[in-house]
Amino acid sequence: MTLRERLIKVIDHKGKTPKTMEELTGIDRAKWANIKRKDPIRATEEHIEAVCNLWPEYALWITTGKTIPEAGQISPDIEEVRKNLGTGT
Repeated sequence: MTLRERLIKVIDHKGKTPKTMEELTGIDRAKWANIKRKDPIRATEEHIEAVCNLWPEYALWITTGKTIPEAGQISPDIEEVRKNLGTGT
């Protein structure tokens, strides 16, 4: 999975649209929509910083694909498993 794909996975996991991402970050919705196109643009530093600032628990996973759950650095999949198991943390 590429960095861009991980970034999109977090945004989708959080249920955000390009419009809501624009409202949350101030980055134009067209830029958010462009990273999801069939022929996408590359995720930029601006995209990465915005998502990592909104959801810092995913920062390591977005940038490297790795997690450290004991340090609070998780992926959407880990969050989903925790939710399903009812552990919360």
